[in-house]
Amino acid sequence: MAELVQETIDGKDKEKLRDYPEEKLGEDARVKREESAEQLIVEPEKSLRASIKFIFAGRNYSIYLATAWVYNAFAYMGSFFNLYLRAMGWDFLLIGTVFSITAVLASTTRLLGGYVGDLADRKKLSVIAMFMMAGYYLIIGIFTDAFFIFIGLILLSSFDIVKSGSSAYIMENIPREHSGLALSLFTAGRILGIGTLLIFGILSPVIGFPESFRLIYLAGGILFLFCTVIRARFLTSSVTKKRNTERSVFRDFIVENRRAAKLLVVSVPGLLSVVVIDSISDSLFKFGALIYANEVLMIDISGINLMLLATLILSVPLLLKIGRLSDKRGIKRAALLTYGMMPVSAALLIIAPIIPIWVPESWYLMIENTVPGFGVLFTTAFVAIVMKFTNDTIWWLVVLSLIRKNLPTQDTAKILSIFWVVVYICSSIGPILAGAMFTYLEPNVLFMVILVLNLIILIAIGSGRLGENQKENRQEDVG
Repeated sequence: MAELVQETIDGKDKEKLRDYPEEKLGEDARVKREESAEQLIVEPEKSLRASIKFIFAGRNYSIYLATAWVYNAFAYMGSFFNLYLRAMGWDFLLIGTVFSITAVLASTTRLLGGYVGDLADRKKLSVIAMFMMAGYYLIIGIFTDAFFIFIGLILLSSFDIVKSGSSAYIMENIPREHSGLALSLFTAGRILGIGTLLIFGILSPVIGFPESFRLIYLAGGILFLFCTVIRARFLTSSVTKKRNTERSVFRDFIVENRRAAKLLVVSVPGLLSVVVIDSISDSLFKFGALIYANEVLMIDISGINLMLLATLILSVPLLLKIGRLSDKRGIKRAALLTYGMMPVSAALLIIAPIIPIWVPESWYLMIENTVPGFGVLFTTAFVAIVMKFTNDTIWWLVVLSLIRKNLPTQDTAKILSIFWVVVYICSSIGPILAGAMFTYLEPNVLFMVILVLNLIILIAIGSGRLGENQKENRQEDVG
């Protein structure tokens, strides 16, 4: 794909826009992009309004964004999944083992997905991705048997065979220099999850936690089916790359993925070592944080729901701010601002049993008696978990922005799949390790391990291990 914009100070943007393949742009979109380019040339500072106008000029981005927002409206319900399995009678080791197995499967399907994503029509892959997600939500929403829950998780892991191509489809429709803002708009759709969590909060005390959880998943599955139809009807097909017929399929798969791995290392030097450590830390936290809050710190489901609501409310404006910051001020500053809170979160959870609230007890009791359940706002666990979840969302935006800014224009899906394979493989260690810690050790040992890992990552970021934004792709450096 021709690059739409590299710099907007030399007057060459309009020529680059006109060179963009006409088959990928309708007439209206082409005119809008040229108008946007003129505005960006006149305004070197690239106002937020001009940037958004430029991003939304393409129809594919708008349609994909809308359907992704529907998914994002339900995304935070997944945070309750460990608690749901506990309510269904699963023990810590069983949960950890199942999640580790599915993470390994996801890494395998993701690797295959990178190869498929660069050969198949990415529009079709994005349609299949939404259909598979609908199937997963419907299975969890309908069945309660452990066997069917496992089947649903297998389907969710298999979804990664089309995820790379689906992600690459929208990546190629995002202007490179506005990638931070464009990607932040995707995640900002999680604000719609406020409505979902409010409905869940109303249903849970009335019909019970497991029943309300399944009902929300059932509704999500039905809506995802509608989104599948919308993607199939309105997205335009992408240009597919032909496979090298001189090699066997297996040989071609190995050669292409080895090449993609080299491209990833060249494009984002230093990032992979940070991602490896963070993936382990993140999977440990996601397994244990809410179980720890619920079963050790005695925070009920309504309190946890408030934690997730607060995370959504705080994360959306911060996402937009960080997205623009990474575009204008550089990745290192954005990464330091984001990751600096991670060790603080782990430390707060370690001391939470000793210092459960951070206000005078009389204040806590007054709020709890006035508005039952809202006392959780003054707990140490609330501050720690909201801080971590909010910064997690922003951190992955920073990572994806760094990859996008340095991503070669070829083999996008394979490069993304290699990146996520690294993440998934490292993440697969976390659940079973966390399950063992919860079973055989004190739960706060888990957060001590997380604290050490977070400090290592913060030092790596401060020393410049993420690398600087590259002005141009270095694909020619890799054979």
